[in-house]
Amino acid sequence: MKNTFTKTAMVIFVASLSLAACSEKKEATTGEQLDSAVQTSKEKMESAGEKSKDMYEDAKNSSAEAYEDAKEESVEAYEDAKDASKEAYENAKDKASDMKTDAANAMEDACEDAKSKMGAEDTDC
Repeated sequence: MKNTFTKTAMVIFVASLSLAACSEKKEATTGEQLDSAVQTSKEKMESAGEKSKDMYEDAKNSSAEAYEDAKEESVEAYEDAKDASKEAYENAKDKASDMKTDAANAMEDACEDAKSKMGAEDTDC
């Protein structure tokens, strides 16, 4: 019986050691902790890199949109200024033409008055 008890105790002891060795709850070694820390840092750096790329792309797109908006507004402002200048030119041209006509009529009237006062038969100028 002593042999059977010893053999049974040995089997239980070996089984216990085997289970302990295979247990998932074993404490991590320093190397494993370092590997885990390195992996975590790597993942966080990759995540930060992706976020930086996303922020860069957002800023680039926003700048491009602002540039296009400013360009369109500049074109519109240029067209408005061109139209206003053209209108002012046409108004000034018409006013100058009217002034020229008025001056010519005034000169003709003065000439006709002078001829009339001198007693000329033909008072047309």
